[in-house]
Amino acid sequence: MAKFFNRYRKAIGLTIVLLLAGGLLHARTKAGDWELVKEDERNDIVVYYRTLESGNVEFRGITHLRTSLSSFIALLKDFETLPEWAYRTDKVVTLKQNSNTEAYVYTIHPMPWPFMPRDSVLLSHIDQNPQTFVVTVKGRAVPDYIPLNEDYVRISSGESFWQLTPIGEDTLEVVFQGYGEPGGSLSESVFTSAIFRSLVKIYLWKLPYKTLKRMRHHIQNEKYRKKKFYFIKEPPEGNMPQVLTQDLS
Repeated sequence: MAKFFNRYRKAIGLTIVLLLAGGLLHARTKAGDWELVKEDERNDIVVYYRTLESGNVEFRGITHLRTSLSSFIALLKDFETLPEWAYRTDKVVTLKQNSNTEAYVYTIHPMPWPFMPRDSVLLSHIDQNPQTFVVTVKGRAVPDYIPLNEDYVRISSGESFWQLTPIGEDTLEVVFQGYGEPGGSLSESVFTSAIFRSLVKIYLWKLPYKTLKRMRHHIQNEKYRKKKFYFIKEPPEGNMPQVLTQDLS
């Protein structure tokens, strides 16, 4: 039994890894209260959990960055470099670019022995509120978009969401939130699924925490700092929207 639990414990870090072209999720089901599980004052990162009615554990990571909206979007749109900073991500490939704001993206996620690595297909969409200038990048798993690969277990479902809120001159509040099903035997058995979700609550904080921490370094790259997009409007000085984190469900 100890060996059984140890194997599931090792798998937790990768369980619901979705492509990080997304973060903050508005759940379709009634959600429980948020619980603080990690706070790092030095790196300005906090992580929360809540349990959805489906039983899935959802995370929310929050930090603040000195950067522009366009610079952050440039980082997220640079899909092929995501493995350099996105926690537990091996490879990311753009399958189809529908427009400047929408794309289908394929990701490979490593898993420790004895579990097979996972793969996922995510539909990512960028949107901006013209009144508040808040930018959201939503991601939704679309597992049937391409045929299954026998070398991987397809992540069956999940949603994620980034929210970028201007709170001062070249300063953003960044919220990254999401949940997902790992697919395969981890999702099929009621017994293993219950154990899996319990262990998720212990180890899941690493996903948003390590991602946000690594991201702080990569966002400083010159190729992102100088990037501008016609579909992203920066707020004028002295006209910053209020922070929305506390109002989000």
